[in-house]
Amino acid sequence: MATLKYGLPIFILTACGSTTHAQISGAEKGEAPSEKFKLHQDTALHNLADYFTHGESYGRVRNHTMATFNEGELKDYWTNAFGGIVGFQTAQWYGLQLGASASFSFNTFSNDLNELDSLVNKSAKWEKELYDANRPNEKKDLARLDELFARFTIGKSFVQVGRMDLNRGPLFLNRDGRMRPFVYRGAWLEMNEFSKNKLTLGWIDGVGGRPITEWHSLNQAIGMNSNGIQPDGSKANYNTTSHIRGIATVGYQNSNIKNLELSVWNFYFDRQFNLLWLQADYKSTHLLAGLQYAHQETLDYQAQLAYENRYVQPENKGQVLSGLLGYKNESGTWQVSAIYLHSFDSGRFLYPRELGRENFYASQPRSWVDGFGGSDIYMMRLKTSHKGKWGNALVVDTRLSRTETPGLGNLELNKYNLASFYQATVMTTYHFGKRLEGLEASLVYIGKYTEKSAALSASDTFYKTNLHHVSLMVDIHI
Repeated sequence: MATLKYGLPIFILTACGSTTHAQISGAEKGEAPSEKFKLHQDTALHNLADYFTHGESYGRVRNHTMATFNEGELKDYWTNAFGGIVGFQTAQWYGLQLGASASFSFNTFSNDLNELDSLVNKSAKWEKELYDANRPNEKKDLARLDELFARFTIGKSFVQVGRMDLNRGPLFLNRDGRMRPFVYRGAWLEMNEFSKNKLTLGWIDGVGGRPITEWHSLNQAIGMNSNGIQPDGSKANYNTTSHIRGIATVGYQNSNIKNLELSVWNFYFDRQFNLLWLQADYKSTHLLAGLQYAHQETLDYQAQLAYENRYVQPENKGQVLSGLLGYKNESGTWQVSAIYLHSFDSGRFLYPRELGRENFYASQPRSWVDGFGGSDIYMMRLKTSHKGKWGNALVVDTRLSRTETPGLGNLELNKYNLASFYQATVMTTYHFGKRLEGLEASLVYIGKYTEKSAALSASDTFYKTNLHHVSLMVDIHI
């Protein structure tokens, strides 16, 4: 392996508290999304003032230190960000709730994230995403209205309209691993009236991306960042050209069979593609098993566009099959699992990264399935947890994986032209207890390595492989 630099600057971490109630990286850590709405009628409401005074505030304050150490002479980048999320939701009045939240962040100190590396003529990638990737020179004026919604609850079901932190399904997850989450604009209906059955209907027409502070229509957002390479080797240029108006979503979940949950999701990306997602998850006292299958069909509208302006080519049929098999002890303090994913050579699996990240069993920070066809991912995962007698808890999630891409130059199945790589990921979270309850510290380490790296150019490795990446987040939430 080529020599990597291990030097790590000493960072001073600070965090201060506020009234909070947030979802902290749940989806990114592989946990189920939390529910921050109470499905009950507040009988103490007598007037409009009570409607607000009986409401709840939520949010968090975060200090985030991030650093990436690239191979050899390639430039390293580091930064420290401070910010948070503050939100409020009213009490329920005849089922109606209103809510709003906003996020903010500041660059407290860092090296020059905009300084170009002389070998690749590129600058920092992940570190810039703590602020606003579209305004890389701005360090302080970084605020966004994340949520502004109305929610109406009937029994166990609800409909929500506006800007929302959904954290639902296999695609619309908040992926809260930066300073703000992915949030979405549209309408969302969940029907939970039938025991062990859930029906979901949704329409999403806007997104607030994790690395930016503005809201955009889907047509503006998709392709805002790297467009990758078209299958013929030409540079893709599809931002604002697909004229997508929204994503229609239908989901059905069934848990009638003991220990087994079946999920069917269909996502219709207007004028782009249709994605069918099937999933089965089995969890017993000791056994864990799962199966996922995703199938993607291009819509006719793409054929009307110029080749370089297509998000997906007409002949592309992305297919992904993924399986999980694991074992956990009876108390649930540890579990081990083996995961395999295969993306078929019938085409690339595509999901716009400006809208979030897909949620396959093999998906993990700094390694996603988007852009791959004819690829295989092998992963071993060990997750342990320990609860202390003062309410404190330690969770450690370790993953070792091998991603076999179609290879450099096979652009028909390799949108971002990535070499095969190994990845080690360790995510450690400590929840403090007693008088420090509400304080949480998370440390993420990622190492990526490609063998025979002497054959790789600097552009093949910069923020792609042969690197060490560290993130330390300190949160206060209530």
